[in-house]
Amino acid sequence: MFGTTTSNLLKRSLTTKIGELEYTLEDIFYFKNGIFGFNNLRNFIVAELPCENTPDSYMCLQSMEQQDITLIIADAAAGPRGDRLIDAADLKVHLQARDLGFEDVAIFLVATAHQESEKQRISVNTKAPIILAPDYKEGWQVVLESDAYEVRHYLS
Repeated sequence: MFGTTTSNLLKRSLTTKIGELEYTLEDIFYFKNGIFGFNNLRNFIVAELPCENTPDSYMCLQSMEQQDITLIIADAAAGPRGDRLIDAADLKVHLQARDLGFEDVAIFLVATAHQESEKQRISVNTKAPIILAPDYKEGWQVVLESDAYEVRHYLS
């Protein structure tokens, strides 16, 4: 979809609230409709979290338009017991609408840390997963109709 040129592969740096992130133009995903709560933001990169001891299943989704907007996202296929957090059948219609298969996408959930008393708990939004199509450099967020999914699905 995008031609690869030397200028697209040049490393760039972005200062964010979680630290310095390096990226190339090839790393940018375009969200035609933005993300819920951030409908005006369209360009994001996915990057590793610059924190020690962070599980590989957690990444950051960083806005390119607003450096102070960073979402922590978790791989939807990496539940706390190695289980899938979303049934593939519930996502199939959203992929078919774009003529894509599961092998063409990566599915993530927005994660949130909650301080409750003396304990910190992590939840993910299973109701509105984020879908990334790396070959097309596109992303979108969908709302799943099933009541089986929650905005706050606690992992811990």
